[in-house]
Parts: sequence; C-alpha cells; structure tokens
Amino acid sequence: MPKYVIKRNKKKEKFDPQKIIKTLENLKLNQEKIAHILREIEKSLPEVVTTKELFKFVYDLLKKEKESLAYKFNLKQALTRLGPSGYPFEKFISHLLRLYGYNTKHNVFLEGKCLTYEIDFLAEKDVVYLGECKYHFSLNKKNDIKTILYSYARFLDIRENFKKEIKLWLVTNTRFTFEGIKFASCYDIKLLSWDYPKDESLKFLIENKKVYPLTIFDFLSNKTLQNLFQYDIVLLSDFLEKDENYLKKISGLKEEDIISLKNKIRDII
Repeated sequence: MPKYVIKRNKKKEKFDPQKIIKTLENLKLNQEKIAHILREIEKSLPEVVTTKELFKFVYDLLKKEKESLAYKFNLKQALTRLGPSGYPFEKFISHLLRLYGYNTKHNVFLEGKCLTYEIDFLAEKDVVYLGECKYHFSLNKKNDIKTILYSYARFLDIRENFKKEIKLWLVTNTRFTFEGIKFASCYDIKLLSWDYPKDESLKFLIENKKVYPLTIFDFLSNKTLQNLFQYDIVLLSDFLEKDENYLKKISGLKEEDIISLKNKIRDII
C-alpha cells in the first residue's frame, strides 16, 4: 500500500487517498467502483510511488471500467500535448473562449506606440482582452513574476495605440506563482491556469462545457494531431463536425478509425 508519493518536482508527500476519491467523484464514478480502485491501489502499489506511476495505474483501471472516463482523467496530461510550438494551445484557448461568449481571434499582429507585436489571442466581451498563452510541456513549470512583467510591458505599449478599452489576460496550462498572482491582482491582470481562479479555472471551464482537446486520446500520434491542428481541428467537437472524407484526406487516418474515433467522442460529449 502506498504511504508516500514522489511528486513531479521531486518532493515527497504522504499518500492521500482523498485526492484520488475527489478526482474520481468529479468524473461521476460511483462509490462502488471508486472503492474497487482504492483497493487495487492498496493491494498492488508499493509504499513509495511517483505521481506518474499512480496516474498510469488509475488510468489503466479506468480504461477497464469505462474508457470515456479514462480519457477525461487524462485531461491535465492532454494539455501538455498541445505543442510542441504552443500554437495548438493558443487555438484551443481561442476555441474554448468562444463557447463562453467571447469573440476571439488568435495570432494577431498589433501596433504599439513603439513596436509591432504578435499576440496569441484577442477575446472581446464587454471589453477587449489582449491574451498571452504560456504553454509548457512540463507540468512542473510555473509562471513567475518575470513572465507577467514581460507581458505587461508589451500590453502597456499596445494600450497606448489601441482605440478601445483593453485589458491583459494571461493563460497557462500549468500554474502561476504566488508572487505573480499578487502582482496581477494589483494591476487588474486576468489570469487563467489549471487551478486558478478557484471557481473559474481552466480545468473547470473545460469540464463545465466538455470542451476537451483531441489530445485526451493517447493513441493518436503526434503526426496525426499536427495534421488536424493545421486545419484548426483542436476540440473533440471540431472533429465530430467534419465530414469523414475530409478528415481522411487531411489526417492520414483510415475511414474505420475516423468512425471509431467519432463514436468515442460521442461517448464523452
């Protein structure tokens, strides 16, 4: 039975089964199946386990119980596959915000008072948000005050030359440091990370509207994903809406694989 967990940052902490229970409850798994997974963890895993090993073990058990739940469980890791350049993550955020009523554009060039800048996205609802995406492949990477100050300097230059009210919005697939959050709060900078703000986090926004990226499917190759991203197909719903022949042409997938994938998507959304 696990007693300690080695986190991604190499820190060691006591194993807390309540974290597993809460995650599985969020997936709407019933109490009987949750209890079964906990028994399997206690029976099969050693006293010291890494978060990666623990995740893989639970993921494999969920796949046996209900495949669609396993893919939802894979969400945090799925966001790290929206790379390697970061552009797919920017597209994903743009698509996500549209479903929350924002009028969005991604990869926009704007003139500041001094320089011209490439901006990850613009999102307009009441006011215009100048959006900067901070994508990281490693979940250990936090966005510190230097990251926020750099984006804020660009924002100030653009604001001097912008005709509408504009605010800065920083989005990441990982986390912000405490110092970064404090500075953002002082200067009215909107932040969005995996678990911040508490009631409107990235995790919440995705799960609330089931806006899952295609990367939750771990069997899709990076080449297939990049082919789809190139044609602005990032969400499960983007894939579901497209014609099979079109998807076959651009993705390199076989027709039977496309039909199977669409069925999996319907199970999830």
